[in-house]
Amino acid sequence: MAANLLYRIEYMAPNSSQGLFIHGYADNDFVAYSTVVYFIGGPGAVGHVQLTQGETYRHVDGTVAHEIYVQNLAPDNPCAVDVIQLVESYPL
Repeated sequence: MAANLLYRIEYMAPNSSQGLFIHGYADNDFVAYSTVVYFIGGPGAVGHVQLTQGETYRHVDGTVAHEIYVQNLAPDNPCAVDVIQLVESYPL
């Protein structure tokens, strides 16, 4: 399966972070996350983010859920971030 855009963060302030709670995955879904960062600002502005995968849950709807966190590590520059997912099912 191809990777796809899961979520777009239009604006992240310097040194800020955002958590996402994503559910709807099947028991046999392997999920990988990645980010694409876009700097916002003038010349010399940089985009610098860190993606961290947190806990995995059984959601109340019976599906598997994941927590992920995106942090803007740039001390002076805001940025925009695309969160990308790759979901692949494996045999149980």
